Amino acid sequence: MIVRKPLPGERWMLYSPIGLRLLDDITGKNPFGPVTAFLDRQTPSGGWFDTKIKAVMTPSGYVTYPGLERHPETLGGPRRYRCRIEAEFYEPLYRAQFDGVEFDAFPYNDTNPPANFPPPPNLPLPQDVVLTPASAYPFPANVPVLRGRTVDVNGNVVADVIVSQGVQERVLTNQRGVYALPLRWVTPNVPVFIDATHPRTGRTGTIPITIPQDLGVNHDIQIN
Repeated sequence: MIVRKPLPGERWMLYSPIGLRLLDDITGKNPFGPVTAFLDRQTPSGGWFDTKIKAVMTPSGYVTYPGLERHPETLGGPRRYRCRIEAEFYEPLYRAQFDGVEFDAFPYNDTNPPANFPPPPNLPLPQDVVLTPASAYPFPANVPVLRGRTVDVNGNVVADVIVSQGVQERVLTNQRGVYALPLRWVTPNVPVFIDATHPRTGRTGTIPITIPQDLGVNHDIQIN
């Protein structure tokens, strides 16, 4: 493929219709380990297909898609896309309710900016994507971690369940219903409740635990 450089007096404009800031929910910083972004486009029938378009990661760790819907002619309306994040050590919290982060990408070219973009300096702000620890997350050795699964009344595993301890700790179960919940603020030998919520269906469940006695054994949480 030959890439032509701009001629004198020309300018090439690259817009990204979305910017995602990935945040480790434990540290509040950029995630570590392998992270992959997948971009799907919605079909006229409402389905989705993987565009195979690669994301561009900025030096500060933002997921962007510069040049998406850049065309010689700015005809037609926007197309609907969604970005899905997969990471070795994380489960994205958005999956509790959605399969991906959806957004519209408007057509544009070098002389016509996207219809939804305000002029500088009022450019759109990045959107935070919270990544909760997965079962493989390398927790510090001094952090107690409760492990187990979320299941329904028949014992079938339930994915994308928020498992939490009060308002201080939360994780999302993976596709096998597995969770690993850090308990950094729990006092030893004092019973606390662990809650499980499945926002897509409204089902919930609770179990009582006490540390350190209940560590080292998997705990299933039944949601009803």
